[in-house]
This record gives sequence, C-alpha cells and structure tokens, in this order.
Amino acid sequence: MEKENLGDTAHPNAGGKSDGYYANDYHYSNFSMGEPSPAGPQRSVRDYLGMFRERSWYLIVALFIFILGSVMYTVTKTKMYTAVSKIQLLRDDPSPLQPMTELEPNKILGVEDFNTQIDILNSLTMIRRVKERLKADELEEFMAPYRDKAMAGVAITAVDILGKNRKIIPQRMSLTLVVSFTHPDPVIAARITNLFAKEFSDYNQMLNVESSIRAVQALKERVEQQRDRVGELELQIADYREQNDAISLNENENTMLADLLQLREIKLKAKSKYDSFSIRWEQIETYSKKGENLWELSSIAEAGRVVSLLDQISQIKIKIASLSKRYREKHPIMIAQFTALEESESELEVAVTDSANEIYAAYTEAKSNYDLAVQRLKEKEDELFKLSKTRIEYNALHRMMSVEQSFLQALTVRMTEESAQVNFKKTNVRIIDEAFPPIRHSSPNLLLNITTGFFGGIVVGMGLIFLVAFFDDRIKSVFDIEETLGLPLIGVIPRIKDLNDSGKSQMVASNVNSTVTEVFRSIYSALKLNENSKDAKVILSTSTIPGEGKSFVSSNLALAFANHGEKTLLLDADLRLPTVARLLLQAGKDKGILTYMKSDASLDDFINKDVYPNFDILSAGGKSKTPTQILNNPKFREMISELRERYDRIIIDSPPLAAVSDALNLLPAADGVLYVVKYNNVSHKMASVKLRNIKDSNKPLLGVILNDIRSNLSYRYSGYYTGEYKDYYTESSEDQ
Repeated sequence: MEKENLGDTAHPNAGGKSDGYYANDYHYSNFSMGEPSPAGPQRSVRDYLGMFRERSWYLIVALFIFILGSVMYTVTKTKMYTAVSKIQLLRDDPSPLQPMTELEPNKILGVEDFNTQIDILNSLTMIRRVKERLKADELEEFMAPYRDKAMAGVAITAVDILGKNRKIIPQRMSLTLVVSFTHPDPVIAARITNLFAKEFSDYNQMLNVESSIRAVQALKERVEQQRDRVGELELQIADYREQNDAISLNENENTMLADLLQLREIKLKAKSKYDSFSIRWEQIETYSKKGENLWELSSIAEAGRVVSLLDQISQIKIKIASLSKRYREKHPIMIAQFTALEESESELEVAVTDSANEIYAAYTEAKSNYDLAVQRLKEKEDELFKLSKTRIEYNALHRMMSVEQSFLQALTVRMTEESAQVNFKKTNVRIIDEAFPPIRHSSPNLLLNITTGFFGGIVVGMGLIFLVAFFDDRIKSVFDIEETLGLPLIGVIPRIKDLNDSGKSQMVASNVNSTVTEVFRSIYSALKLNENSKDAKVILSTSTIPGEGKSFVSSNLALAFANHGEKTLLLDADLRLPTVARLLLQAGKDKGILTYMKSDASLDDFINKDVYPNFDILSAGGKSKTPTQILNNPKFREMISELRERYDRIIIDSPPLAAVSDALNLLPAADGVLYVVKYNNVSHKMASVKLRNIKDSNKPLLGVILNDIRSNLSYRYSGYYTGEYKDYYTESSEDQ
C-alpha cells in the first residue's frame, strides 16, 4: 500500500502549483481548480507539434502533388539551351597617347561606373541593335519556336524574347561579366550571345569617339572666347596706368611705410605706459569702493612718506601694546601714545590721498598721449590705404591678365592634344570567351524542379495543416480546455484497445493496463489535493454529448477511491440509458433507483454490495421516460442524504448535458462536478454553452478529464499521460 500511495502522489495535476500542470508549459500563479490565472493559458510548442502530427497526411498529399507536378512539368517542357560568353571591362581606354588626360574620360573608377556599364548592356538600345544585326533568315529561324505564343494576349516579338532570355551576370570581385542567352536552338543561342558581346563593344567605342569629338568642338569655341577676354584686359591695363600714373606708386608707398612703422612704435610705447597706470588706478578705485586700505596696494605702499608713516604707526602700536601691561588706558603715558597714533594715522591718510592723486594724474597724461598716438597712426594708415588701393587695383588687373593668358595657352594645348587623340580612341570592352553552341540543355532541370516541388509541398502542406487547425473548433488540447472552458485539466486517459466495454470499466480493479490504472490514481491524487474536491462526498460525472466515456471514467474513478480504502458507491443516475450494471456485469439489472423509488423496502435491498472491496453499486433499476420527476422527488434527495452517511465517496454517473437536462437536476445533490471530454469530438462552442448552466449553479467544477487520447499524441500530454514512465510504475505494481 505504501508503494501505491507513492505512485499516486508522484503525479499531482491539480490543486496549486503541481509539477504535472507545468509540464505542459502552461503557467499559472495561485492556481486553484476551476479558477485559472487571469494571465490565461497559452499554447505550447507541443500543441503546435500535435496539430502537425495529427494532420500530417495533408503534408504527404501536398508533397506528392507538388513533386508529381514538378516531374510532369520537367517531362513536358521544351528543352532550352544556354550559351555563355565572358567579357572584361578595362578600367581605362587603351590608347597610344596615354597617359594624356581626357576631357571626356571613360573610366571605371568604382562600383557606380561598373554598374553603369551593366545597365548599358541591359538597355533596350542594345536589344534593338542585336535585332538589327540578325538577317531575315536568321530572324525567321530565331522566331520559329515562339510563332504561336503570346504574352498577356499580345503576340510575342523578337525584342521581347531577346530581353527575356538574356542574362547579364557580374562576376564577384572582378571587372568581368558573363553574358548568356537561352533558346531552344543551341546554335542560335550562341549566335545571339556573341552578338550581345560584340554590339556592346562596338557601342562603347562609338560613345567614346562621339564624346571626344564633342569635347574638341567645345574646346575650339572656348579658345576663341578666351582670346577675346585677354585682349579686353590688355586695353584696361593701358588705360589705368595712364589715368593713375602707376609708375611712381612704389616710391610713395615706401616712404609712407617707413613713417607708419615709426608711428606704430610710438603707439606701442604709449599703450604700454597707459596700461600700466590704468591698472594702478583701477586697483585704487576697486579698493576705495570696497573700503579697503589703499596703503595695502604696492603702488601706494612704495611712496616714501607712506612707508615712513606705516613704520611709525607700527612702532607706536607696539609701544602701546607693551605699556598696556603696566598702565591703563587713561594713564597720561597711554593717552600720549594714543594721541601720537591718531596723528600718525591722519598723516598717513593724507599721504595716501596724495599718492593716489599723483597716480591719477599720471594715468590721465598716459591716456592722452596714447589717444594722440592712435589718432596720428590712423591718419597715416588712411593715407597709405588710399595709395595701396590704387596699387591693388592695378596689380589685380595685371594678375587677371596673366591668368587669362595662361588659361588661353592651356586651352590651346589641350585642344591640340584632344584633336590628335580622337583618331586613337578604342573600346574599353574586351571579349575574353566567345559563346559556343552548348551540348547539354540548361532547362528543364529535373533536380531543381523536384527540389522546388519538395519545398513548395512542405510550405503548402504546413499551411494547410495550420489553416485547418485554425478553423477546427473541436477540443483536443490543454489550451482548448483551459482557454475555452475555463477549467483545469486534471487527467488525460489514453485510448484503450483490445478490450470490450465491460473490461474497460473495471480496468482499475483488474489492472490489465497499468498505464490507465496509473492515470486514475493520478486523478485521485489531484482530487485529494484540491480544496474543493478533497472533502466532496458526492461527485457528479457528466459530459457534453453521448459516447465521451463518462461511464467508463465514473466506474474506474470510483474503483480508484475504493482501492485507497475509501468506502465508495457508484450511482447510475442515467435513468434513460443506464449502463453501469451492464458494464460491471452485475445481476439484477431491474433492481435499483427506479424500483427503490416505487418500493417501501430498505435501501440495502437495492444496492449491489462488495462488488469489489470498499466498492458498491446502485444501478438505475431500469429505464424511465420521466427521469426528471424521479430526480426531483423528495425521496431521491432523502436517499442521497442517507447514502452520504454510509459512504466516504459517491460517484454519480449522469446523462450528457447536450442530450438531456437530467444532470442539472442532480446538481443540488452533488458537492462537485467532473467534466469528461472525448478528444477531438466536441466543439468549443457546444461545451461552453452546456457548462454555463453548471457554472450558474455555483457548484464547484472540479476539472476536466480528457479521454481517448491516441498513443501517438501522448507526448503532448506528458504532464498527465504517464505512458513514458511505464516501466517505473509497472515494476512498482509488480512489487506489491
């Protein structure tokens, strides 16, 4: 028994923060059964993997269709041949006159120049030039494979074919291009490819020559304009010299420069003296405004009279300090000393004032001298500026004429050089490899088409899988249960094969399938841990529609309680289609609730006792056409009250909610409700609608049990379905 209990508690799925609950990547805080966290459940990776695995045949069909289509396309498509030619773009035009600088350079100096050449090769002009090079018979042969084809309802032309089937591929980290053309005829493909390379080379050379000719013509016009400009400047210089006597400008300017230098020296000396006295006077004004002693300034303290008075005052103060130790302040000797001190301080004040006035007088004189020097210098500078202005204008005209003459000479030389270079212009395009008729066709490519079909099938198949899953409204995952129904999932029961209905209903007792037995033990543990269900004596089991395994769950859950030592009664309240007695192979199917309600006999006469240890059954006792009258009969309620006193647990198997309303009449007698949902069988909407009435009754919804999970989907419910640990609890059971 100890090993059984250990096995039961090893997998709690409800009642707080259970490990099984989090194993499915659904995160709740302060979780309690029937009250999910406000954060809400979220789909896990396992849910999406489950969607994929469940509908994997969509992917298989899509792969088959796409791969088959790729093969069919490859077989039926016309074989095309691609001829290839390689050309090189030189950085500069080869010319015997190099390194002569060109007025119209045709150089490849960067990525922009290289891409410009590619655009020229891709241009419509090149396509038309190639078409013009084709002879009539060549053009007829070229168009033969496309004679009956059209593009967007318009007959296809040679220009359309040339533009569509030609490719220009720049080679990485080089100045080379690969030119290719595709055509059903390999000879024509090679011919067109070579025409593109040749036309590009010729067109490039033609552009070079034309640009050079235009440059030479522009140079000739510019030379004539420059000659006229030089002649005009020569006339202006001659007139200016005549009007301003430009010959004597140098002598006057030299004399005035000497005077200017002398005046600047006088100004500097006056400025130095003025700055010195200005600083002294500003210090005096600053100390005066602050009320500080002026004799503290070095300019005042250096005066002879001030120095002697400061020494005298210092001596008197020392003497007063010495005498104060012997005499009081009113002693005649002390009075005499204080009088001498006052007189010295008065004299000091007069001496300081005189020194300040002397400094101010010197400051005023220095300022006046400086202003006079500045004025004289300004007058001399104006005279020199006037003279220099005349010289500057003359020099400007002279320099302008020199520049224009030099420019005229340079233009003349450049025109001569460019004229000579025109005859030597060559193309900067070099054909490295000419195209030859290809031996093997380039398309259709079987491997490429099948690979494309394979990946296309995967994309479409995956899209179909998730599209169908999006519109599929049936409950099939923890997310569906907790998001749609708002209830916790407390158990997942795998699909059971090779057993009849009777064997399935007694699996916990017979232990023929240790996996299922362990699932019901886990459900038992979950109910024992939850606050709402651990003390619930009467548990109502119901479902949405018939066939969801409600009776199977009820009987095995009752057996699980009985196996753990709780006296348990399984009550069949499905009075319309009773199944408990038949499934558990009990005799006396006509004895049960219906016969008890009509009889005055003791309730013990209608209960099948000790079907298994601690496990009794109260069957329906037949079928009724008016079950709601019986379920609402006071005697039925009295019967439930009496059974509560006799049993630790009462499991009521009730009809499905979507079929009849009998389960709602049983709610007042129950302490909690277990909801059974069959995997992939019930829509979200139907289950939500039927559960609404139970929620309105304020009866605790203890949780949902998901039934009939296929074994290949067990990984989606590893927190509930313990099949992956089968060896562990199988050995544990054998040890018992």
